[in-house]
Amino acid sequence: MSGRAFRKAINKEYELSAVQMEEENDSEEIEPKRSPPKGNLFDLLNEGVDDAESYISDENQNLQTTSTQKSRTGKRVEDMSNTELEILIREINDKFGNLSTAQQDDDKTKEGHQSSVVLSNPFLIVDTRLLDADGEMRRMFSSGVVDREIRSRNYARTIKKTLLAKPRQSWPPILKFGLRMELLKEEEGIYYFKFMHSQQYQIVQSDFLQRISTHDPNAVFSLLHENPYHIDSLLQMSDVYKMSGDHTMAGELIERALYAFEKSFHVKFNIAKGTSRMDYKYFENRAFFLGLLRQIQSSSRRGCWQTSFEFSKLLLSLDPVNDPLCVLNFIDYLGLKAQQHSYVLSLANEWTLHNLQDWPNFAYSAAIAKFQLELRDENNSQTHEMSTKMLEKAILYFPSVILLLSEKCDIQLENDVAESSLVQEVPSSNHLNLLINHYVEQVSPLWTQPELIEWLQTTSINVVVKLQIPNYKASLNDEEFTQAFSYGKNLRENSFNEQIPLNLSRYIVISENSKFLAYLPEEVTSGDINLHDPLPPPDGVSPYDAFSDSSSTLASTDWENLLAVDLRQLFGNANVQMITERIHQIADAANLQAAAERLIDVIRGTSGNDIDENQQLPNENRELLMPGGFPQDNSSQTQDL
Repeated sequence: MSGRAFRKAINKEYELSAVQMEEENDSEEIEPKRSPPKGNLFDLLNEGVDDAESYISDENQNLQTTSTQKSRTGKRVEDMSNTELEILIREINDKFGNLSTAQQDDDKTKEGHQSSVVLSNPFLIVDTRLLDADGEMRRMFSSGVVDREIRSRNYARTIKKTLLAKPRQSWPPILKFGLRMELLKEEEGIYYFKFMHSQQYQIVQSDFLQRISTHDPNAVFSLLHENPYHIDSLLQMSDVYKMSGDHTMAGELIERALYAFEKSFHVKFNIAKGTSRMDYKYFENRAFFLGLLRQIQSSSRRGCWQTSFEFSKLLLSLDPVNDPLCVLNFIDYLGLKAQQHSYVLSLANEWTLHNLQDWPNFAYSAAIAKFQLELRDENNSQTHEMSTKMLEKAILYFPSVILLLSEKCDIQLENDVAESSLVQEVPSSNHLNLLINHYVEQVSPLWTQPELIEWLQTTSINVVVKLQIPNYKASLNDEEFTQAFSYGKNLRENSFNEQIPLNLSRYIVISENSKFLAYLPEEVTSGDINLHDPLPPPDGVSPYDAFSDSSSTLASTDWENLLAVDLRQLFGNANVQMITERIHQIADAANLQAAAERLIDVIRGTSGNDIDENQQLPNENRELLMPGGFPQDNSSQTQDL
């Protein structure tokens, strides 16, 4: 990339970063009584990357930081000498890979540079500073109101800044709890990871699978009380709170799960660069995918669209090829809500793994993104020529969207448009019908803007009139219009005839709109669906395959070892009733009922304290079983579960 082009690109990023950093300085975690270093451009570009130095932070202290820090800015790129500029470029390339590779001449982008292109995929790079929903709330509302809310959360002091979630003082200390991450392989700068469950964590997970089959939230409450960083229990109870309307507690439990995940990251797992991958087929990995999606939903509910957008890029980066939770079906909407119009437009045009322009959501969202960019372009005079061409193509590709949008957003269409055979066309494919209806339901708030309504009305008239009067002049010329019409017809008839993909079915199950479940195949809806692991992949690998959906079964070869661990874990509480139930479960699987009865007799004789776990706790103690109400001093949490 030439120095001039680099200056132009980086200055735009600098201006945006400078504004964000001025507004977010109060939320950055700093070391007490230490003067912050003077800012420079490189710090602005790379602040928040997860290899930052360890330092002490206190969110409550940060809220009182003086505003004198906000005036500190670095040297502008255009004021740098060529030598300084070259040094800056090398530093950025060393940090993120060669960001200019994709923009070099064609003879420099062949073969030898392909791995650099992968390394620097701009669509997967995450700005970790913008993963902070509190910072986004500060930018949107009065800092005084937001700061009081943040203080009430009592964020804890930490040695090193965490990126996915900030711990709270009310949370139990997190030590070794049995979750770790393993590096499987590295290929051309891409790293592949897998979460691993320790033997004791597998015991807890097996217990969770038993309890979840009872459909009794109290059973999971109890397990979470004993194991406050068990991931699936946190996510399950978050769903329970969400369904009860307590979105605050639901969000906190999601944050705790993400905090536990981050504490288990491998040293080479980098969420900023977009080069870390995870395979959804591994059971241990799936909860991380689900936790990120829950966080996206939670942030979106709060209106923190920039935070949701950055988390969606992180989720997509884990497996951009298979996209197991269909991030590409909603990232365009989040990008538009976050004002990331250039990203949405570039993603639609340049994503190499799929032809996104042939998807209903991207066909229309890319047109909106271009329209909004034209509004900001002083040289364009707001003619909207290019965006109108894109919208005309979108209408010719997926015409039924127009009628659905008019009904959803109360948009008045001309009679000729509303009664047009093109607009009245109903997709014959269930797959396409789902994609179109999902897009309209999701993005309809955007189409309520007056300027977009007028644009849609005018463009739809041009398309319908052009079909009726070939000589009519639309934004597309005659050849472009004819090609788009033919291509769209072929696209609707031939490209969506396959059954709804499993990843799309999985996303619909997890999504918060049950109306789309009716579109799913019968083999999906007729079977049992577990929200802690919805629709696992057919090639899935799990150490818990021995458990059925309704009850737990254990392999006979493992029963002695599992039983020994259980007894060591439970004897401290003299919980004889629970031990008895556990022995019966293992004995049934191992066909050792007689031996189990003898063992139970021994336990009862040793303990002499038979406690009925089914009895209700007094009201004053019942909160101890609830997420968020754990005692601060809990010695059992020092165990490596």
